[in-house]
Amino acid sequence: MADSTRIDPDDVSRIIMLAFGSMEQGGMYWCYVAVKPSRYDEFTRAMKSRQYNMQNFVGDGFGEVIVSGEGGLPPRDVTKQVAEIFGIPIKQLFASIDPMQAISRGVEAMKAKPDQG
Repeated sequence: MADSTRIDPDDVSRIIMLAFGSMEQGGMYWCYVAVKPSRYDEFTRAMKSRQYNMQNFVGDGFGEVIVSGEGGLPPRDVTKQVAEIFGIPIKQLFASIDPMQAISRGVEAMKAKPDQG
């Protein structure tokens, strides 16, 4: 029987982010990513450095790429689909909340639920 008091946030959650950058051949790209909570701070530092190569995102163990494309911003319908996939309102994708605090609250709520098995 698994220890229900020990829930690893990486096993039950991701932080959805919209990343931007410049392509090697010129032009801009956008990329929706699902970042593991344990790698969130490291990923945000990498993006702020403007030196990170997004082609290494999965291999570096940051999480999963949801969808990406060329240009400065994703099309509105893509943003809408990302919100639908994760079951959240579009406005919440861009809300200024502390994602780690939100994950901690969610994990605590999971721990408080009685076992369903």
